[in-house]
Amino acid sequence: MLSNSITLRLADMSQERFLSPLLSRFLEGVAAVLATPRHRVVLFNIQADTDVGSARILNVSLSVLLPPAPAPAARFFSSEELQERLYLNRSLLASISAQRVLPFDDNICLREPCENYMRCVSVLQFDSSAPFLASDTILFRPIHPVTGLRCRCPPGFTGDYCETEIDLCYSSPCGGHGRCRSREGGFTCECHEDFTGERCELSARGGRCTLGVCRNGGTCLNLLLGGFRCQCPPGHFEKPFCTMSTRSFPPRSFLTFRGLRQRFHFTLALT
Repeated sequence: MLSNSITLRLADMSQERFLSPLLSRFLEGVAAVLATPRHRVVLFNIQADTDVGSARILNVSLSVLLPPAPAPAARFFSSEELQERLYLNRSLLASISAQRVLPFDDNICLREPCENYMRCVSVLQFDSSAPFLASDTILFRPIHPVTGLRCRCPPGFTGDYCETEIDLCYSSPCGGHGRCRSREGGFTCECHEDFTGERCELSARGGRCTLGVCRNGGTCLNLLLGGFRCQCPPGHFEKPFCTMSTRSFPPRSFLTFRGLRQRFHFTLALT
């Protein structure tokens, strides 16, 4: 539950005033924003923010159960989804709860601890149980959490901070007909002569035509005695599978690439 929770910051608020009478309206506001029943909002901590001087800011930590699903699935809204939906609908939450919701204070990820350009997410972890809080109508015992972080690693990376790259060639995915070269988030097979396919599983000598075996508009022809060959269109295409071998550029040309937000390796060679 704690790993799927967030902390909302309420302005000009005390613990006693929040418990009575504003707690009920706050739960109704969160439920309305998330389009979920009120009883699925799990509030486990209310605590005065001691890092803001004389400002009266109350930190309210909560998780929200997902609607029941027929198949086993995640039980709680993720912390990212909670943060996004509640932040984008702060005005609706404020109008229902009669409380001013401040922007999130997420300083723990500002130093960018996650390597390889991946996303850092602040998470709450259990610290200790706290004394009971009482108002005129409610007795509440909070759980005091501490703020930690979790790194969302891209495919091919692991470790607490995504610092370890996994060699995805360890299982020899190219078999005996190709050489595996590891790349970020995957691998590439360099096939031996007369073999092709994502894992070098197709043989031009003993296989038959399959969709896409001939590249760049080439036509595949099955041979009578087994195997196939590719009939390549005119241009700079390399046999036997019509791969692109050369490309030239006129003066003052330029190249464009898709966004590389999560790029760890990038190698480009021009001759």
